[in-house]
Amino acid sequence: MSTIRPVTPIKSLLLFCLCLGASYFLPAQKVDLPENFTLLATDMAVDFMAPLDAGYKDIRTFPNPHQNYELAIRSRKEKLEIRYHLEPEQENNPMTRIPHVRSMQMIANIASNEDDTRVSALSLPDSVSLDLLNADWAKVFFFTPKKTFSPRLTCQMLAMYKEGRGMVFTYLLFNKAPIELDSRLLTVRFEEEEAQDDL
Repeated sequence: MSTIRPVTPIKSLLLFCLCLGASYFLPAQKVDLPENFTLLATDMAVDFMAPLDAGYKDIRTFPNPHQNYELAIRSRKEKLEIRYHLEPEQENNPMTRIPHVRSMQMIANIASNEDDTRVSALSLPDSVSLDLLNADWAKVFFFTPKKTFSPRLTCQMLAMYKEGRGMVFTYLLFNKAPIELDSRLLTVRFEEEEAQDDL
């Protein structure tokens, strides 16, 4: 005959903490980082922080005639797709060290060529700063993407640069901007530089 042992208050509290912890970390497990993105992020010292809400999941990346990217995530709830492209700084390629010019090249690659489309260049939103991104330079652009890049009506592109590391491009693709749009700019940033002790 089996006996049922009562759960002590301490065991009950431990079980509650385990369940709470599991529910907290579960959303982050939905995003699997591709190997090529992980290698580039490690090489460039870039941090990726998957959103823990809105059910974001990684989606398959496809070769694109205008601009390839290494990672894509999507939320059905927010109706937002976010793509990431990392470009390490290269000694033999000066364009990787001129972020404002490289950004305009990128826009020429992926923005629509239709006569009635415009490109807007904006400063960073108040909730985002160079310090939060650990970047030396950053700019936000709005435009209509080429249909062969994305069927979405709008692309908000964050371009940021760190000397000695390179450029990170984040493409937020949507038809109607979700309330959390600006906060999604903080899903990627450069790692903080370690302070060197004076000897």
